[in-house]
Amino acid sequence: MSVLGVVVTPSGKQPRVYGVILDGSLAEPTYVDRFELRTSSTEPSEQAVDLARHLSSKLASLKLDGAGIRIAGTPPVARRSKASFVRAHCEGAMLFVLREALGIPVVTIEPVSAPRAFGMTKTNFEELRDRIASDGGNADAIVGALAALAAR
Repeated sequence: MSVLGVVVTPSGKQPRVYGVILDGSLAEPTYVDRFELRTSSTEPSEQAVDLARHLSSKLASLKLDGAGIRIAGTPPVARRSKASFVRAHCEGAMLFVLREALGIPVVTIEPVSAPRAFGMTKTNFEELRDRIASDGGNADAIVGALAALAAR
């Protein structure tokens, strides 16, 4: 079975969700597919709900045994903006939908801690991520999928 990695990215006033599906293991990951979800809502809480609904519909057609979310982490107080809060709302909505659909905990990971979490050097991790991204997947969503592979 496969794993899904997702990332929420600010895109103007409307965030997007990018997903990447991988198979195999952390040592030999295989790119399977990718997708992008968009919202037409302008209200932040509605954007999170809209993206959650889109993801829920997408999950119905997938056979997954794990998921990971590449989270933004906590920005310094001086840099907290509306976009950061919107992204956090959307990440929470994605986490809820994935947890409910899969029935197992969803892995969350920050890119700074990823190489250490996978037992790799930063260079090796970036080479692996970039190799998979060359197939067309979003590099940040790949980080979430690799975290899900590592947790299996």
